[in-house]
Amino acid sequence: MKSNKGQALVEFAIILPITLILIFTIIDFGRIITLKNDLQSVTSDVVTFYQNGKEEAEIKNIINENRKDKLDIIITVKGEYATVSVSKKIKPITPGLSYISDSIFNVSVSRVIRNE
Repeated sequence: MKSNKGQALVEFAIILPITLILIFTIIDFGRIITLKNDLQSVTSDVVTFYQNGKEEAEIKNIINENRKDKLDIIITVKGEYATVSVSKKIKPITPGLSYISDSIFNVSVSRVIRNE
């Protein structure tokens, strides 16, 4: 009777890296989706501050003073509309992802409002 220990070890060595990359990729997508939801909430706050007459620099200070991660906030006014953009860069934890795409993802949320 032959022992199957060697075969099981080889199968484990082949499957383990694929499984770990899959798990890390799922975690990265979860982080990106969570960050996008957070940015949508912050965008709503920025729109509220802007509609209440606050300036862009003042809004950046209010939003970023209580956060450990600083967000990029841009307010662009064109005619009667204003575009509010909030973004943050996130570094993925998936090993080897830098070979496939950029090593940093830029997650952003924009909202167009009427400038009154």
